[in-house]
Amino acid sequence: MTPLEDPGAACLNENQERRLRITCQHIDRLLSDIENILNSAASRAAFPRHAADVTPKFRISLEDYIRRIRMQLRIALDTAGVPTEMPAISASRAIQTTLLYVEVAAEELAPRYMRGYGPLSDPAAARLESIANDLGNLVRQAQAVPVHN
Repeated sequence: MTPLEDPGAACLNENQERRLRITCQHIDRLLSDIENILNSAASRAAFPRHAADVTPKFRISLEDYIRRIRMQLRIALDTAGVPTEMPAISASRAIQTTLLYVEVAAEELAPRYMRGYGPLSDPAAARLESIANDLGNLVRQAQAVPVHN
């Protein structure tokens, strides 16, 4: 029975509701971090951060606990009568923004920026220019992929 169904239930004030919601959201983000770690082992990342030392049994068990913890978060908010917030950030916008950061990082590999770290020979400058251009071209192609059909 939720507080809405039971008028005698203890209600939280606005600050307590906000704290409960924010803490539940924080826990959910931490669980997403764990999922990202689990997925990084199977990722095709060029520079993986984590070693692939998780057994399939551990992964399945942990994923089940993550699912159950998330369910408990929803129950906690529902029983306290705390509304959840709708996502405010478009996934496509977040992706485009992140691709823009990748484009800037690739551009900063160009010789005009890298000279700030020390002198460059002409062959090294040409190689860096090629790297920056190749990465930049690929990122711009990714940015041009239509978001909607």
